[in-house]
Amino acid sequence: MPPGLPPPSGPGYDLGMTSFLDQPEWHNTPVPSERITRASAQEWLDAYVTAWKTYDEQAIADLWSEAAVWHYPFQLRASGRREIVAEWMSEREAFIGESFDARYHPVAIEGDRVVAHGRTVFYEPESDRVVTAYDNIWFLRFDSSGRCSEFHEWYAGRPEDEPDRAVPERAG
Repeated sequence: MPPGLPPPSGPGYDLGMTSFLDQPEWHNTPVPSERITRASAQEWLDAYVTAWKTYDEQAIADLWSEAAVWHYPFQLRASGRREIVAEWMSEREAFIGESFDARYHPVAIEGDRVVAHGRTVFYEPESDRVVTAYDNIWFLRFDSSGRCSEFHEWYAGRPEDEPDRAVPERAG
């Protein structure tokens, strides 16, 4: 990437970066003394899956702090509990009739920060044949009440579902 390339931009995108190579500010914030436990992180992750499967607005809202932010790579997806719930509910129609399962687990915890890994698998409702699957990495920060205040997600589909991303087979 050429030096001096301007930072990514777009609606709601302001992470204090001056170039693509800079790290977002959240990489450099001090770790607070409050600590989330592996058990409480797993409870939150399980509640996330339940909220996604049920699309219960209160269950979704209960996951997030009032001023929570939800990031995709290179963009802010939603800011504030209300906007996060609205964004989540806007996808409800896309998942009606879909059969899916998801499991996420904390892999690293530092203070109020959690890195989680998981898989999401979508099935054909009639046959349980896997339609697509995603591998997910999440960075989460929690407030003192155990609600998520920052959610950054990265995911990739299976190579057979995204042929442009498939790794070529090695000879011999």
